Amino acid sequence: MAKHNSGGSKQKNKQFKGESKRKSKQKQTQILKKQIKKKEPQPQQSDTMQTEKQKKVIKETPYNPYEQDLKKTKKPKIIALIPFNEEANCYAIRQMIIQHLQLQNLIVNSYDTQEFFLNVPTSKINKQPLQFIFLNRDIDNILDACKIADIMVPVLSCRESNVQQLAIDPLNNARAFDNQGYKILSNLRAQGVLPTICLIQDLDQIQQNKRAQVKKLFNRYFQSEFKDSHIIGLEQLDNIQVLIRQIVGTQEPKLEWRDSRGYMIPEDICFVNNELSIQGIWRGTVGINPNQLIHITGIDDFQIKRIEIIRQMEEQETLHRDEALAESYDPICRNKQIQDIGDDFLKEIENLQLQDEGQQEKEMEIDSQSDDISYDEQDEDFDQQDQDAEKKRLQQLDDFEITARAPEDLDYEDEIDYKMDVKLRERYEKYQGLKNIRTDKFDPLTFLPDEAEQIFNLRYLKKIKQDALQYHLLQKQFPPGVRVKITLQLIEPQLLVAKLNQPKIYVISGLLQHERKMTQMHVKMHRHNSYDQVIKSKQDVYVQVGFRRAKINPIYSRILTNCTKTKFVKTIRDDEFYLCSFYFLTSYPPQNILFYNSDQDFVKGNIIGTGEISRCDAFQVILKRIVLTGYPFKINKRKAVIRLMFYNPDDIKYFKPVELATKLGLKGNIIEPIGTHGLMKCRFNNFIRPNDIISLSLYKRIHPRFPKIM
Repeated sequence: MAKHNSGGSKQKNKQFKGESKRKSKQKQTQILKKQIKKKEPQPQQSDTMQTEKQKKVIKETPYNPYEQDLKKTKKPKIIALIPFNEEANCYAIRQMIIQHLQLQNLIVNSYDTQEFFLNVPTSKINKQPLQFIFLNRDIDNILDACKIADIMVPVLSCRESNVQQLAIDPLNNARAFDNQGYKILSNLRAQGVLPTICLIQDLDQIQQNKRAQVKKLFNRYFQSEFKDSHIIGLEQLDNIQVLIRQIVGTQEPKLEWRDSRGYMIPEDICFVNNELSIQGIWRGTVGINPNQLIHITGIDDFQIKRIEIIRQMEEQETLHRDEALAESYDPICRNKQIQDIGDDFLKEIENLQLQDEGQQEKEMEIDSQSDDISYDEQDEDFDQQDQDAEKKRLQQLDDFEITARAPEDLDYEDEIDYKMDVKLRERYEKYQGLKNIRTDKFDPLTFLPDEAEQIFNLRYLKKIKQDALQYHLLQKQFPPGVRVKITLQLIEPQLLVAKLNQPKIYVISGLLQHERKMTQMHVKMHRHNSYDQVIKSKQDVYVQVGFRRAKINPIYSRILTNCTKTKFVKTIRDDEFYLCSFYFLTSYPPQNILFYNSDQDFVKGNIIGTGEISRCDAFQVILKRIVLTGYPFKINKRKAVIRLMFYNPDDIKYFKPVELATKLGLKGNIIEPIGTHGLMKCRFNNFIRPNDIISLSLYKRIHPRFPKIM
């Protein structure tokens, strides 16, 4: 449709004299109203609801009796200084801090010695008190200090740098990180790296014209190892102020594995009247109550006798231990029955085991009647004819010997070599056959060790942890952030005092409910990238689980896809993930696990693997596999005569129900033995080839070695 356009003949009337002024005023008032509406928006419904909720929360919040204590005791920020080369001197930095801040009348307690600690009070520079920990190059002290520290300060010294040869070979002439420094760095990465502030020491001893080049090179070293970290050079005393300002501005990390338990660095440790008292500020997100247990890193777990809150010029408040609500100190179960925590599914395990054993005996009787095979033990009195036949067979075996093969020459990973006079039916009596380890069912209540009656089972670990945290919050306790004095109930005071007299950093941490109970722990671990040697099962190693550290004897198994069972491995030769199983005190995830290979001491060991807690299940099925191999002797389409797998017909009859497999993927069964020298007739599901290898797989359930507990 065409649009009508008015021509130039449109009538235009003369405007009123005051009309233009009136319209301009209206526009200005409308613009002002819009601006006022933008500046003062009307509250939405969600905002009003939120304000009402906040008012309700303020009204419902109960009175906190420890509010004044929290205001008076300011929690200091902990800073750990770590030397990463031999020339770095953390104690020289300590003197620089004292000289710059003009600290006088330093408070030195029985534990806060001048070697390790320096307490810096609040000032104009730092509104929060600081506590410095000056470390040497001992790995155990460094790891323990970084468990409780808020900030980590790596220190490198450039004193021994070859300034003249830096342009030619900066890698070898800089002398930044040494071997021990890289070892410390790998341990810290496995445990968890904190926020870092890097320091370059001894820059004042470098020539003025080379100082910028050295500082730039050391900055590259720090940036390659600690990304997004602030780097400070200590060529002047005034740079200490830059360090303190950077420390105050760095946010403290939130680590669930330590905050959910609570921890403390001791300020004072005293032993009076056979009682050990530890004083300090309790940290974390949960409080401390006298009914729980505490752990001293590197020593053991202890019961609390009483807790006192430290106040100045006021009455002291004390919480005593309640035996009815106190956590049990005994790690094992004494009533000879597996305790399944968090699940009532397995309450009568002994009856179930007896029923399973009765069913297995009936099945064995039916199989023995159908196959006409006797599994009775041999009588001591043999007939004269049987003895003569046995002598003839042994003479024939002496004429034909099989040499042992090297592990590289074996056809299967779990293949075994055995002598010809070994009776396999007796040696591998506890083994059984499975068609498929992934799909075949295996009863987890069978073949349990005797030690299973002394341990606890935690099926749903995350749910049990939530219940333990809720139970802990319901107890009467002192909140985190207050200064407390903990008195321990000692069992062997002389041994404890001898250990505490050593110059070392001790960490006090709380334990949640059930964390003193012995269980079978399973850790998903892999070999560390700095360790290239073979890790053997059933070999003693040191393990660090959170705040705890102990010596264990683990076994390793391969994790199978879509299967709860795992397959035992003798050695670990690659960097894949394996399941490490061992008996240990209960620990809730998430916690980083570190493994060390040392036969004497934890300090002398090297890190061999890292992992995380998978589960704590006493009924985990770990199967050990052995493979018996044989070779075709005569072939007739799908049938063949197999030799060199067995050497007497009784073994063939015993293992007749087990299914056979070949290297080329065929399946088969044993038909019957032939003769008296171990030949057997077999049938397969397809034509067999002369170059094929026949295997028979047997499985047995195994368990880790149980530790010695009084």
